[in-house]
Amino acid sequence: MRESRRTVLISSLLAAFTSACLAQTAAPIVSTSHGAVSGVLSQSVRQYLGIPFAAPPVGNLRWQPPQPPVPWPGIRDGSVPSKRCAQPKTSYGAESLSEDCLYLNVHVPSDIGSRRLPVMVWIHGGAFISGAAPDYDVRTLAAKAQAVVVSVNYRLGPFGFFRTPELAAQSAPVNFGLQDQQAALRWVRDDIERFGGDPGKVTIFGESAGGISTCLHLASPQSKNLFHKAISQSGPCRLSTQRTAADVEDAANQLSTAAGCAPGPGQLACLRSKRASDILAAQGDEWGLLKNNFKWTAVPDGITLHGRPDELIRTGQFNRVPVLLGSNRDEGRLFVATEQHLTYLLPLGFGKFDQALSTLSGGDSLFQKKLAATYTLWNYLTLDRALGAALTDGHFSCNVANDAKALGQYVPVYQYEFTEANTPGVIDPYMSMGAFHGAELRFLFQAKLPGPTILWPLSSAQQKLADQMSAYWGNFARSADPNGADLPKWPRLQPSAASALLLDSKGISNTGVDKLRDIHHCDLWARP
Repeated sequence: MRESRRTVLISSLLAAFTSACLAQTAAPIVSTSHGAVSGVLSQSVRQYLGIPFAAPPVGNLRWQPPQPPVPWPGIRDGSVPSKRCAQPKTSYGAESLSEDCLYLNVHVPSDIGSRRLPVMVWIHGGAFISGAAPDYDVRTLAAKAQAVVVSVNYRLGPFGFFRTPELAAQSAPVNFGLQDQQAALRWVRDDIERFGGDPGKVTIFGESAGGISTCLHLASPQSKNLFHKAISQSGPCRLSTQRTAADVEDAANQLSTAAGCAPGPGQLACLRSKRASDILAAQGDEWGLLKNNFKWTAVPDGITLHGRPDELIRTGQFNRVPVLLGSNRDEGRLFVATEQHLTYLLPLGFGKFDQALSTLSGGDSLFQKKLAATYTLWNYLTLDRALGAALTDGHFSCNVANDAKALGQYVPVYQYEFTEANTPGVIDPYMSMGAFHGAELRFLFQAKLPGPTILWPLSSAQQKLADQMSAYWGNFARSADPNGADLPKWPRLQPSAASALLLDSKGISNTGVDKLRDIHHCDLWARP
């Protein structure tokens, strides 16, 4: 009898322990407009993963605007993220053949109580050909910024940015990846309050192609009133947005021919009959910034975009909301590392250096000579660092400075440059990486970066910088002003005395925008 009581007691204790563990790992079930979803509690953050915000764009819905999601019965399991949208294997991520990928993830600080928190919608980068929302662990940012952080997938490459004569004849918008993001923002507008978010305080933010996407939303009339603040990280409006609808149509025709679908009547039906793997195989060379071979990007279609986004912003034709934007001191080094050093296991030679400068100059021989006279071995010690600087200045820093100046004529703007030279992450045998493209994400998210990166701890000074960045971003999402009582002052951009914040673990400071323009040779890059 005594042994039986002991068994019952042990069983009761085990049951109580199991129940307590489940309570710590479960999150409240939330009823959305299309069905109920369960979640998990992880690092004091409630996660609801893989929530559909649109119907799967498969079959006849391939190359159509996103359609509403299909309601589901019962409780959807929100503990597992969705698949990546269809994409080739790249230096930054794995291959995926899934077109059923229009899902988002919601991350909510667990101690929100009855408060409505600001909402931050993360748009991932990847040159519009790769990447996925689950690549980014945003739990720490959600907790430290005290914001509901939503990360979204969107169609990529030829699935997201495609145009054929048949599509053009339908007079329908063709920037499908951009439309996917807009569908996700509409979902946030309609459903985020159920998760504790404030639908009246939505901030879009993204890096690289995600930062460019932020600019596209500023310029797109279809995005009006879907967000209230914008953060663009290393995603200048001019980068990759110079292509025309005719350019994308030409690329689509080349893909069609390679896939065995001749231009003319029936071309679209033929392409829709192809497997995702066939479409990916037919799209041609892998993208590279050194090649500057952007193929699949948003273009003016008369509906989602009425012109080039940089020109629309320069002339004041955009959705006027406060903007925080910036870039990193050594953006271009990542592309030299991944496209040269880690691919060929060799430093840059003179032949490839000259070829890269020719690409940067757009074939203008006089301009190429000016570039060669500026980005020299004498000034940068190695060809690798010289090309990294040219890529940084020509693609990122100067374009960001131009965007900030243009936006500042109409809305509040806060500009930064991330200068931390010892970001843990990428190891390159031929060159120190400096503040490379994407380096600020290691601090903002305090998690591993996607791609060929290694996670190791931040130093105490770097941890302080990381916490300060989370606070700046969270404050901006909350009040449209990044400043806080315990943070170094971040001045708003002013035409009379323009300054930017330098984010560095040695200490955050301010510098004049004119000085940044000198560092990055922006007078040299001041071309139409």
